[in-house]
Amino acid sequence: EKTKEEYNIGDSDTVSAQFVIALPIAVGLIEALISALLAIGEAIVIVGITYIAASRILEKIKNSSYDYYMAIIRNNNVYIGPAIDYETAYNRVSLFEGDVFCRTESKAKTLALNVAYSKRGTIIGPERHKDYANYYPHYHVKDAYGYKLASHIFFPY
Repeated sequence: EKTKEEYNIGDSDTVSAQFVIALPIAVGLIEALISALLAIGEAIVIVGITYIAASRILEKIKNSSYDYYMAIIRNNNVYIGPAIDYETAYNRVSLFEGDVFCRTESKAKTLALNVAYSKRGTIIGPERHKDYANYYPHYHVKDAYGYKLASHIFFPY
């Protein structure tokens, strides 16, 4: 990823490196636990990606060596997916590709400020919607035209 080199593998199209670490690997979950969480609705699979309810793995995220994770909101709950690198997190927010969960508030604020700077905008937050018990504090980015980007940049409370 860092060198931006691309390789042609056999007859396939050109591929490039992407940095995504599967959530079970990133936080040390075993397959049996994931199956149990799926059975009780505390985990979901979307397009082959497993997301686990943030409340179930929050302490593991706080103590992880990874700083950024894919995130998604379903049924008023925040679910955390695979670990991602900073560039992927930045692009998810900047390009309206989805939500991000950061290990710390400092990481979340820095990500929000950097995206806002690139869009000549500002940040909103931290916000915490009291109507939703499982909604975590987060930042949004507002661009130069005052448009609030849909992506959330969550962090633990």
